[in-house]
Amino acid sequence: MIKKYIIVNILSVSLFLAAGFVWAEESVSGVLDGARNGVEENNKIRDEREEIRAEIKARQEELRQKNLESREAMRQEIEDRKEELKAKIEERRRELKDLMEQKREELKQRLEKIRDERKKGVVERIDKQINELNDRLLDHYVNVLEKLGRLLVRIAERADNAEERGVNVSEVRTAIDEANSAIAKAKEAIEVQSGKTYTIEITTEEGLKNDVGTVRQALHDDLVLVRDAVKDAHEAIRNAATTLANSVEEFIPTPTPTVTPTP
Repeated sequence: MIKKYIIVNILSVSLFLAAGFVWAEESVSGVLDGARNGVEENNKIRDEREEIRAEIKARQEELRQKNLESREAMRQEIEDRKEELKAKIEERRRELKDLMEQKREELKQRLEKIRDERKKGVVERIDKQINELNDRLLDHYVNVLEKLGRLLVRIAERADNAEERGVNVSEVRTAIDEANSAIAKAKEAIEVQSGKTYTIEITTEEGLKNDVGTVRQALHDDLVLVRDAVKDAHEAIRNAATTLANSVEEFIPTPTPTVTPTP
């Protein structure tokens, strides 16, 4: 009887242990399956993140290359425009050289009726200085446009860098295009002015002062048009720079002030 009781207990314990082993095995299997699924899910998320990073990097590189090509095209356009302007001015001056000599000879003939030799010399000197002043100021404005062009390229480069960081630079692009157009208009104004010559028309000896003043005023009025065109180009570039600065400033989040707690 005792042996039978012992055997029953042993069998009960064995069954209990066997059941425990089965439960433990299933539990371990479940944990392993969960861990395996978690690893697979993490790998999937990691792969998706890598794909997104690669796509973003590819887009950034595409945008960087596009901006570089556009900026180089602008730089080349400005450079070509500068060289073209200088070449046209030199060509105009060569074409006008004989004409100006002819007009100076005509002026000398008209001055023969003036008895005051001092006045004759003054008029001839002023006539020459007026055309030299025109040439000198046009050269100055050409140099100004050259500097403005280089500045515009730098603004475009900074706009490209800002765009690659995620800044919305659409307004900056518009301002850059407007500045580029303003430079082109100033170039046209200089080119037109380079084809002009000024000669003092002699009326009477008493009217010499007015005759000289008329030519000076004509030169002044023409140069004001050129100056205003160059000034408009300068203002357009300053507007582009200001627009860029505002766009970058709006992109940077305002930091939250740190408040020190009162003890």
